[in-house]
Amino acid sequence: MATVVLIRAGSTDYDDQHRLLGTLDMPINQRGLEEIRATAKLLAERGIRLEAIYTSPDDPACSTAHAIADTQTSAKVREVDDLRNVNQGLWQGLPESDVRRRFPKLFRSAKDNSLSICPPEGETLSDACQRLTRVISKAIRRHSVFAVVAPEPLATVIRCTLQHRQPRATACLCGEEHSELVQIIETNTFDAAHFLAGDPPDSADSKGVDVAPLEIPVVVSAADQENAG
Repeated sequence: MATVVLIRAGSTDYDDQHRLLGTLDMPINQRGLEEIRATAKLLAERGIRLEAIYTSPDDPACSTAHAIADTQTSAKVREVDDLRNVNQGLWQGLPESDVRRRFPKLFRSAKDNSLSICPPEGETLSDACQRLTRVISKAIRRHSVFAVVAPEPLATVIRCTLQHRQPRATACLCGEEHSELVQIIETNTFDAAHFLAGDPPDSADSKGVDVAPLEIPVVVSAADQENAG
């Protein structure tokens, strides 16, 4: 049994603007830096010692992984191309609301099956999950405690696969809302079949895994503060 620490990559301006990041390389913004500091502090407080940190070579995931590694002296960062974010094709960079407004029929037809949504020149969530399988399965066999750093919606794909469930269709573009910055998941397998044939949204509790979300202080961006005012 391995302990997988799923860390959501630090926020970017696209996250604050609710734009689709996809495979675009985007720097971490101020809110993202604060999230990373909060994550590192919490891991230290919980006494979690990582053996390795897996990430894609792209930002924001890569910068997040290296920043966490600076506080985890025993952890080596492993950059793996197959951990790149979900390819959202021609939708990348667009506001989420614009995509939903321009393709309403697509999202209505897929309301019960988020795995069927494929952006033009992009990939489905199930495509992304299948390329993750080899990398994360190997890490589970090799390490007792390791982290995977991923932006949304890739983090949602990893989380749902480990929990043997499917995400809602609303999560296929920018990931699950209100997802924790860090989750600890005990598991002995990572199999795309668990994602493809997992429990549908709104089903009973996930089976076969032990999930422990870590409470981290909410980091509010300046844009959010202005909108609240």
